Amino acid sequence: MNKTEKYMDKFEGAIIGSAIGDAFGYPLMKLSFDEICGTFEKKGAMELAINKKTKTALFTEATQMSLFTADGILWAQNEHVSDENASVANYVFYSYQMWLYMQTKTIAGPEYEWLFDKKLNPNMSSLLRSKGLGRSRRLNDVNIDALLEAKNNSYGTLGKRLNNNKDAGAVKRVVSAGLFYGQSPDMAFRIGCDIGAITHSHPDGYLPCGVYAAITAELMTDKSVDEAINNAMALLAAYPNNENTYNMLQAAIDLAANEDIDPLEGIAELGDGFSAISCLAIAVYSAIVHQTNFRFAIELSANHDGDSAACGAITGGILGVWYGRKKLPKQWIKKMQYQSLLETVADVLFENSSYSRAAYVSDGKEADDEDEEDEDEEEDED
Repeated sequence: MNKTEKYMDKFEGAIIGSAIGDAFGYPLMKLSFDEICGTFEKKGAMELAINKKTKTALFTEATQMSLFTADGILWAQNEHVSDENASVANYVFYSYQMWLYMQTKTIAGPEYEWLFDKKLNPNMSSLLRSKGLGRSRRLNDVNIDALLEAKNNSYGTLGKRLNNNKDAGAVKRVVSAGLFYGQSPDMAFRIGCDIGAITHSHPDGYLPCGVYAAITAELMTDKSVDEAINNAMALLAAYPNNENTYNMLQAAIDLAANEDIDPLEGIAELGDGFSAISCLAIAVYSAIVHQTNFRFAIELSANHDGDSAACGAITGGILGVWYGRKKLPKQWIKKMQYQSLLETVADVLFENSSYSRAAYVSDGKEADDEDEEDEDEEEDED
């Protein structure tokens, strides 16, 4: 595998792996572990649940918003935007307004109507044509409310705290920042925080986003999962108000190092995954404990009393980029709804990244600036 193939494989692995984890946890979200065991297996859910109508595994808003995050990052790149003054987050915010319209048929205010006019907005997202992304799948009301309240670009930033949102609604959607800005984990961390703060401007809401993005960025190299996590925590330590996030991640690392603790007990000690810091900690713990087995890691991250889908999505993103798409369970990939759309978003994100340009130069090829975006016309039925 040459460098071009290696990097693209990691992009696809992260996007698809995150969607798999999300889909695995989707049917488990409102069930306690005892209820999960009673519904599926004695030891919990062991397989992707298939929707009877679509014959595929369905994902939640976590994957929907992750795709729109990628779309916003690409939009910023197309406009030759750097990360100064959180300008990348501005385009991601616009992308989220388009997602908001797909979900609610409304936007924060008339000042965003231009987003849906192709003449005024030549970058209008092709994701709007994917009907399945308009289906309401366990929507996070916190995200919806924060986006509806953001009139005249008044969304949250690291320097402008508008709310106390610190649930897992932001952290589960920022894997694209870690991929696209992977050659600079520090930048990936900062932009991950900026994107998270759009809806979650409490430090316990956006700092886990930065950590997740930085872990993803570190794993774009040949670093181990443990090294990537430790390096991301070193970046976290430089940010104000990091104590809660840092301490929870350290607890996850310590638990993973204790072979006398049953993994299910370790998960229980880290909380329910509904808060961003608990969700990230559960994902980190699962990725460390089962880093040699993607399936086991996803099963562990999702089989508990809390936010199974969010925890599964982050675990899938972390190990997805580390493994790469080719090493993910093939049967699980085939079962995913909108598989081709997931691959297309990952590929376009890669093709516009510095990894693609570096890979083309390294492989002795000329970079192609023209992207082809495939429209997935599969009907989505719940």
